[in-house]
Amino acid sequence: MVNLTVYKASAGSGKTFRLAIEYIKLLIDNPNAYRNILAVTFTNKATEEMKQRILWQLYGIGEQLPASEDYTRKVCEELNISRDQASRKAKEALSLLIHNYSYFRVGTIDSFFQSVLRNLARELDLTANLRIELNDTQIMEQAVDEMIAELDAKDRVLQWIIEYIEQNIKDDKSWNVFGQIKKFGKTIFEDTYKKESKELNEKLTTKGFFNQYSKKLRDIRDEAKSRMAEYADKFDEALDRAGLSATDLKNGTRGISSYFNKLRSNDFSDKKCINSTLSKHLAEVEEWATKTSPNRDIIINLVEDRLFQLLHNAEAERQRQWRLYVSADVTLKHLNQLRLLNFIENKVRRMNEEANRFLLSDTQKLLHDLIDDSDSPFIFEKIGSQLEHIMIDEFQDTSTVQWQNFRILLLETLSHRNSRNLIVGDVKQSIYRWRNGDWRLLNNIEQEFNPEILKVEPLKTNFRSSHNVIDFNNRFFEQATEIELLKEKEINAEEADQLGAAYSDVRQEEPKGKGNSGYVRVELLEGEDYDNMMLEKTVDAIDQLTEAGVKPNQIAILLRSNRHIPEIAEYFMRQRPELKLVSDEAFRLDASLAVNIMVGVMMVVYRENDMLTRAFLKKSWDIDEIDTLKYKSLPIKEMTESIYRDFHIDRLQQQSAYVCAFFDQITKFIDDFGSNLHLFLKEWNERICKKTIQSDEADGIRLLSIHKSKGLEFHSVIIPYCDWKLEMGGTIWCRPKEEDFKDLPIVPIDYSAKLKDSIYAEEYKHEHLQNCVDNLNLLYVAFTRAKNNLIVFGKQNGAGTRSELVEQVIGGTEYELGQIVGNDGKEREANADTISIDVVSNSVPAEFRQSNKSRDFIEGDSEDEQQNYIKMGSVLHNLFSNIRTTDDIPAAIRQMEYEGVLYNDDVTAEKLKTFLEKRLSSPHVKEWFSPKWQLFNECTILTTDAEGNMLERRPDRVMTDGRQTIVVDFKFGTPKDEYIIQVREYMELLREMGMPQVSGYLWFVYSNKTEEVRL
Repeated sequence: MVNLTVYKASAGSGKTFRLAIEYIKLLIDNPNAYRNILAVTFTNKATEEMKQRILWQLYGIGEQLPASEDYTRKVCEELNISRDQASRKAKEALSLLIHNYSYFRVGTIDSFFQSVLRNLARELDLTANLRIELNDTQIMEQAVDEMIAELDAKDRVLQWIIEYIEQNIKDDKSWNVFGQIKKFGKTIFEDTYKKESKELNEKLTTKGFFNQYSKKLRDIRDEAKSRMAEYADKFDEALDRAGLSATDLKNGTRGISSYFNKLRSNDFSDKKCINSTLSKHLAEVEEWATKTSPNRDIIINLVEDRLFQLLHNAEAERQRQWRLYVSADVTLKHLNQLRLLNFIENKVRRMNEEANRFLLSDTQKLLHDLIDDSDSPFIFEKIGSQLEHIMIDEFQDTSTVQWQNFRILLLETLSHRNSRNLIVGDVKQSIYRWRNGDWRLLNNIEQEFNPEILKVEPLKTNFRSSHNVIDFNNRFFEQATEIELLKEKEINAEEADQLGAAYSDVRQEEPKGKGNSGYVRVELLEGEDYDNMMLEKTVDAIDQLTEAGVKPNQIAILLRSNRHIPEIAEYFMRQRPELKLVSDEAFRLDASLAVNIMVGVMMVVYRENDMLTRAFLKKSWDIDEIDTLKYKSLPIKEMTESIYRDFHIDRLQQQSAYVCAFFDQITKFIDDFGSNLHLFLKEWNERICKKTIQSDEADGIRLLSIHKSKGLEFHSVIIPYCDWKLEMGGTIWCRPKEEDFKDLPIVPIDYSAKLKDSIYAEEYKHEHLQNCVDNLNLLYVAFTRAKNNLIVFGKQNGAGTRSELVEQVIGGTEYELGQIVGNDGKEREANADTISIDVVSNSVPAEFRQSNKSRDFIEGDSEDEQQNYIKMGSVLHNLFSNIRTTDDIPAAIRQMEYEGVLYNDDVTAEKLKTFLEKRLSSPHVKEWFSPKWQLFNECTILTTDAEGNMLERRPDRVMTDGRQTIVVDFKFGTPKDEYIIQVREYMELLREMGMPQVSGYLWFVYSNKTEEVRL
């Protein structure tokens, strides 16, 4: 029985539509199934989109709206039901989903594992109010600063840092190593390091190991260099004894003597040494001297006697010694930093424990360590027993550790008889490997499961793009894959076929009836004045699109690197200020005048003589005088609120979103670091200023990176600077397997082509393939965002860049297909109507506030009652709102004691318990507190008055068993007519809601009398 379907969904193939259909089918088949479905995505935005689509389409199917026709038709076809059945079930499912929204489990994979972690707080010795920290790097950098500040003269870490500095100076590198330590410190969050960190740090902290290991590597490196330099010395010595010099040989110093000179350098690789000169001198003695040389006979005799064999011996040993040299050199590169990692990691751990914080990056590793080989590990027992269906979106971005954790849960659901599970992804759109995403998991998904339960189904039809865009991308990526595959087979024949498998489904089909419209243009520019020409071409392309009727908010400019975003924005501002650009940079907090004013005042409070900031405040908001003494006496949050009020910053229009986001950042900062103004301003400059608000505004040309464009689509796409470097460097973790190197389980190595000649050649080949796929995927994602018009600009003769492949595929420097498609009026508007919300800050006089809930119960109607501290009616009402049955009373009373509600002799826990036992002893009241009911305690009912204004009604207790419904209001005073009117209103509302057999009661608690209310 097939109960796991894998959809390999190429760009524009309706992946979100397919996911929503499968989810909705489960709900229409069984409206209560929402409790047993888990759907995970990889971004909050994708989560929000999925939830909205499911809710909206359930409503549309229920109401049989034309906008939901595609969903209605698909659901009816695949479930073999009528439209009326689909409509009725959709309404029922939507109602259940909304009223039980907490069970609507569509979220990110990180949020899911966070919830699992919180459920395991006790087992992991974590507190229940644990905070999950997303910003690993910030915590790590703070840990390095504190670690260094705490060092004393006898600390061995200080000695290591000093040795590191001395080694850098010896190698002619910078003595300031702290930036390097912080940069390298990020590796403590990588999965490979976490897996091996225990063994690695045991080795590095063993006394004498580090010095011994690093000395051995330096000796290997020095010995290799020395051995090759000996050949050069022997060459020079032989010439000198014969009374010759390099100039006497053929081609002089540019001839064979240059080979021996290279043997003395730090680079005697094949690339440097092997050339036609060497080949000729290895083959023929006659090549060493010219025919007209006066010393020809002497040279030939010397070559035959010594030099010819010397050259052969040198070349025979050079490759082996270069392999040892480069292996030792790259291994030594990060050793000094490597032994500091354990101390950085320990410091981070201590800081997190003190702050009751847990790093998000540690979640997967911790859960992975807890999972054993059993089919149902205990960490998933609570949720696993409830789940029947799992859906995983964007599977190509899943990391190996995430998958290992999630696979256990998926196998559990697969064992259920009626389980239907779904995996959706596209290897060609895997562009997040730097977040540990592993596209090979989806590429090899067939190997993960029994083929009898698995069905792999490609989604081949592109519903997004026009005919010419689809046709171009089909032909382009088929040829590009062939070219890249041939190159990769020369380097990594063993794994190269994975690239072919990843792009085996690249050709897409078109829906029937799609015309032959669409426009594609590719132009590669000359290197001379390249940047200016690129900017001009980008503006020209926008002009062509807008002249054809394309609206600015339908155009997107996609870039590989964020560094080009300000360049383009600045050029447009100078040359075409009428063209509005919209990017994430426009929504940063430091782009807000309101926020900059508040921060500016805070800077002046901290440093009164900051004349530059004072000038900014005067020019931007006419602020002259600042009462620094007043603000210095306030905590940060109160200071900021006071600044907002005092300088009337609320007068600035359309700043509310920035102000709210800024206050959120202040609150988070205070939770993490306390109310320290100096530290906050430092954090503002380094991190907080870069935070962005969430905005769907697109009233202009979108300017964004290729990574952020993933999952989006645009009427017209322009891709300038399609010439990014293919080899971006970086550090990879390698396993030294050869003698003299394998004392450590893993080592960090800088990725470069010279690794081909080292003991890490296999790791280099593997990384090269990954890099190749990354770069091809980036191109695929960029090219497939376009619906109608695709315009690409790159560089001619761009060897080593992405433009090189583009030029090879199009067979020249220019390519054009079709005509520009204008706005046909069918484009969906990018924005929904936005509502402007003003931020209002009111000054509230300081007052004493009790730290628990007892204050809620000390307000009475007279001075004598206030002296009793607790008003009995308030206490009882609070207690009734928190209990379901009589069995809940002891726990509720204990909670009141804990919260300070019960703390004197007037109303003790014992007195309250005795009072309740008497009141609940009557059969009628006792029945209300039995476990037979589905209970709604103080739940709000929304209704409207005659004018259509929204009203809220909140009955004390509503109970139903499916056959009858009872509403009860608790009263603690004397009977009044309005009580009866109030209960009747509740009863009418419940009947309108469709609740069965509604009856109502008033319960006068002190007298223990009940009064039935009739309509």
